[in-house]
This record gives sequence, structure tokens and C-alpha cells, in this order.
Amino acid sequence: MTVRIDTTSEDSKTIVSVAGRLEGLGVREFLRTCCNSVEDELVLDLTGLRSADSEGINAIRELVCRSAKLRGVSPFIRLLLEPLGDRFSNTKEICK
Repeated sequence: MTVRIDTTSEDSKTIVSVAGRLEGLGVREFLRTCCNSVEDELVLDLTGLRSADSEGINAIRELVCRSAKLRGVSPFIRLLLEPLGDRFSNTKEICK
């Protein structure tokens, strides 16, 4: 499995669920889905995300910088999202 991307609505939020490996062509599809389906608030559900290459991680970072919220981030993915030397607990840090 490369990547599976599903969207649902929850109140005024768009939930984009990502499962599998976010890499290569899947990153473009992920970004297209996120950009085309946003209502008021974008929530990225990463519960099923097993791995991501640097392009996939950068795509998630960019969406967080544009106000996306994260849900279900595994310790491994959280580690990948951390900027060098900083902790991911403050999302503003990754937007620098």
C-alpha cells in the first residue's frame, strides 16, 4: 500500500485521513485533496500514516503552517515532523 487518502466532514471541519506511506506521487494527491476539500477548518488525521519521505513531511509541515490541525500523530511521525533541534510541541516552530 502506498497511500490512502479519505475526506469526511465533521461540523465545519474537513477531516483528511492519511494511511500508509506518504511519498512520491501520493504527496501531490494529498496536497490536491487538502486544497480542494477545505471547508472552514482542515484537520489532518495521521492515525494510519506509517511513514513519509521528506516531500511528504514537508507537505504536512506546510499545511500546519497554513492552520491545519493534526490528529493521531504517532511518535515516529512526530519525530519526523520535528525541526532540527526543536520539539514539535509548538507548531509555530516548524513554520520558521
